[in-house]
Formats: sequence, C-alpha cells, structure tokens
Amino acid sequence: MDKIIIGIHGLGNKPPKYLLEEWWRLSINEGLKKIKSPFTDYDFELVYWADSLHPDPLNPYEDDKDSELYLSEKYEPATKSKKVKSSGFKENFANFFKKQRDKILFNETLHVKFPSLTDLIIKHFFKDLDIYLTQQCVEENKADCLAQDIIRDKLADILLKHKEKEILFIAHSMGTIVAYEVLIDIEDEVNIDSLITIGSPLGVPFIFEKLKNDKSIVPGEESKLRTPDNILTEWKNLADLDDKIARSADMSKLFKRNSHYIAPVMDVVENDYESEGIENPHKSYGYLRTPEVAYIIDDFLSRGRNKFMLWIRTKFEKVKNTFTKS
Repeated sequence: MDKIIIGIHGLGNKPPKYLLEEWWRLSINEGLKKIKSPFTDYDFELVYWADSLHPDPLNPYEDDKDSELYLSEKYEPATKSKKVKSSGFKENFANFFKKQRDKILFNETLHVKFPSLTDLIIKHFFKDLDIYLTQQCVEENKADCLAQDIIRDKLADILLKHKEKEILFIAHSMGTIVAYEVLIDIEDEVNIDSLITIGSPLGVPFIFEKLKNDKSIVPGEESKLRTPDNILTEWKNLADLDDKIARSADMSKLFKRNSHYIAPVMDVVENDYESEGIENPHKSYGYLRTPEVAYIIDDFLSRGRNKFMLWIRTKFEKVKNTFTKS
C-alpha cells in the first residue's frame, strides 16, 4: 500500500501554500538527516487553510516590518549558535503582559468561574481561533460561509482523497483542533496509521471544554474525550516545555483509549527554531526537525520495506548523480 504524509498548519496568516509546503518538507528532511534516515523522497501534502481567513498570504519579499503582509519568521535551517533573547524595555513589558494573559488563559479554575474573561482574551489575541470556535462567517452575505465548516472540509477532502493509502498525519497548533474534530467526523471513512500533534493546545482547559459534544465525549466519563477510533497505530503528542500552548496538560490523562488501545502519548522535545537570534519554541519548523518526529516518520516509511536495501539504493543514487553532474 502506498504511503503519504499529510500535514496541517496552525493559526495565523501564512506564506503562499507552495512555499509553506516546501518549508515543512525541508524541516522534515532536516530531522531525517539528523537520524541518518535513508528516506529523502516521500509523498507529502499540506492542508493549507490560511487563505480561508486571510485573502492575501504573507509576502517573503516584503521589507516593511509594519506591513500586514510582512513575514517575520521564515524557514531557516537549524543553527548551533547560542540563542539570544532580547532584553529591551519594550520586550520585557510584552513578556510581562503575556505572562499575565497566560495565567488566565491556562488556569482551569478561572476558566470555569470567569468564562467570559477567557473568551475576551481569545477574541482579541487569537482572532483565527475565535472565528473558528464561534462559527463566524468568513464572508458576509454569502451562503456556506462558516469558517469552521470551510476549514474542516479542506482537511476532510484531502484525507478522503488519500483514504486508500497509509497515512501519517502531522498537525500543528490550532491545526490539531481541526484534525481532532475532522477525525471524529469521518471516523468510519478514513483510517490514520499514525497521528503526530505538535505544539498542540488540545489540553488547554478552555479548548478541551469546547471540544466536548455528543460525538467526542466518553459516555459515563465526562472528564475525558474520545480518541478517534480511526487512529490505528499511535498518537504522539510532542511538546517543548517552553511552548506554553503545548505544555498545559498531559493529554494521556484527558483522552480515553480507542478500540485499538491508542491514546495520546506525550514526549518532551526541544524546539530549536530561532529567527534573527530570537527563539520561538512553538514554531512548526523547529518541531518538524526534531529527532522524535524523524524517528516516527522513519518508522512509518520503513514499515514493510527492506530498510538496508533502501539505504544502499540511496547511496547508489547519490554516487550516480555525482558522476552525472561531473
């Protein structure tokens, strides 16, 4: 059976699909090279939904940092240089503000007692998430305009297109919310070999509560959500401890095992992404090139194949290409 890796990105505007897809692939290949995997050629498709909420993509050639289309965090290969954190007054004030915001956002007691406060923070600081969760229209006076439905349909269509293949599914950030809901919705139509969630907010209290519905709740265990029954082999949830979105809870305690005895298993990883010396432990590129992701991909791609013969073939192709160029 053919194999494919399918990815879905997180919230916020993005560069054009062709570029984001290429940057995901480059990041994945970095990780595979780290573990000396023979796999450099594989089928990959990125579910791109940023254009559902943002009419124009971020522009990698835009120089004006005040422009809405300025791309501040491009893909950059991993560097061994020491990460630098800015310590100016403006940055210190912003970090202090974020800490106060996060105390509210990730506090389960505050969420239960003051849900309107949590909703206010989401509305102002996570606009894409607010549009998705509150089922707002992406375009006024237009039929079939609900952002939630449009984004879900993009993912469902691609999963259904590849349903005859073995699928490794990688979801990042808000994309993990979309992934969870779609996998529940098409549970009887598409099987997923393995699911990797990176930088996932599924364990954040207000997200977890909003995911509860007739399809997702575990009967008799209202404190847990179901693991989609179409995940067959494993669900790995990877989090950098400096990534506040992802470290909020151990999801293995929040999700009930499915009929294949699968539930999310958390692994702590080091997200090494940085841009212009400033680190971002939530960035997809840093997660995708971790050895932990690479080993899962390598295991998926090598299952049912002779890995040694693949390694020999890869070496032969490299030698042949060297002589061809010379």
